[in-house]
Parts: sequence; C-alpha cells; structure tokens
Amino acid sequence: MYVKRSMVNRSAVLILFSAITVLAGAQSLRNSSTSQAGSGVRLALPQKHSLISGQDSALREKLQSDKARESVRAKEEKITAQETQARGYWIDPSTGLMWAGPDNGKAVTWHKARKYCHSLRVAGYSEWRLPTLKELGSLVDNEDYAPERIGNSEIVYLGSRVKGGLLLRGDPWSSDRPKNRFGHPYGDGWFFDLATSKPSYDLPYFRNAKYAICVRRP
Repeated sequence: MYVKRSMVNRSAVLILFSAITVLAGAQSLRNSSTSQAGSGVRLALPQKHSLISGQDSALREKLQSDKARESVRAKEEKITAQETQARGYWIDPSTGLMWAGPDNGKAVTWHKARKYCHSLRVAGYSEWRLPTLKELGSLVDNEDYAPERIGNSEIVYLGSRVKGGLLLRGDPWSSDRPKNRFGHPYGDGWFFDLATSKPSYDLPYFRNAKYAICVRRP
C-alpha cells in the first residue's frame, strides 16, 4: 500500500512539473513576440519620419523654384511694360495685332469707346478700332488665372495684367454688338470680363468701369 501511494505522489509531482514547464515556455514565447513587435515599431518610426522630411524638402525646393521663376517673369514684364508705354503701342507676335499701349484713361459708354478709337492717333498710326471679343481674349494669359475657394463658392482671380505691358484699368468694351437690317448696331454691348476671363454684356450707355483699348492690323 505504501509503495502505491509513493508512486502516485511521484506521478503527480511529475505532472505538475511538466505543466509549470509548459506555462513558462509559453510566457517566454509571448514576451519574445512582444519584444520583436516593439522593435519593429521602433524601426518603422525613423523610416516614416525620413519620408515626411523628404516630402517637405521637395516641397520647399519647388516653392523656391516657383518664387525664382516668378521673380524673373516679373522683371521681364516690367521691362516690357516700360518699353510699351514709351513706344505707345505693342505688337503681339502671336497674332500680329498692334495694340495701343494705354487705355483711354476713364470709364466710358460703348459709343464713346468706339468714337475714341476711331479718332485715335498713336506714333503716327491711324485706323484704330475697338477689338472683337476674340481679340481681347488673346490678350489674357489663361495660365495666370487660378481658382480660389472662399466659403462654399469658388472664385477666379487675375494673377497678372494682360500681355505686352498694356495699361488696362478695367474691363474693356469690344466691338461686338448685334446689327439691325440696316447694318446699325443695337442692343447690349459686349465687353471682356477680366475677373472671370469670359465675355459679358451690358447696356451700351452704361459705363460701370468699362474702358476703351484700341487695336489695329498693321
């Protein structure tokens, strides 16, 4: 009887020892996994930081490049404007049109704008006229327009003046107006809206900050 009890006790001790060994091994494995995971996170952080730093550096270089290019462009435009105003006109190399350097200097009705151009003499040149909407559109560089969101609406602002260093103080009248059967203009007068880079129209006897800039074909 004593021998059997001793064997049972010895078996129980062995089973308990085995269980403790298994539990200790599992805990060791769990700690090792956690350590490796933590190590992985610590290694990933510098890589992410490096990526963000690289993006910031590229952005700074682009901004500096854009600023330098804009500075050169502003200087070139200033020189062109000085030459145009001194000469009194500018010839657009892309269209061959000759434009009077400044506008008429004050807001006028459509009829007065047309009369101003017909009587204009600049640098010995005559035969000036109001430009068409298409001709006015060729003066504006569409790349200078950029959208800007204010609240829930999107507006478009003019990034620079018209080409050639022309002095234009406001929206210019165009020669476009419908004509009756006798060939006389009637109805609304069309002008070029510089704020939207699109044609618009108004009553011809309204001034509303509309100016006359004149053109001729050499």
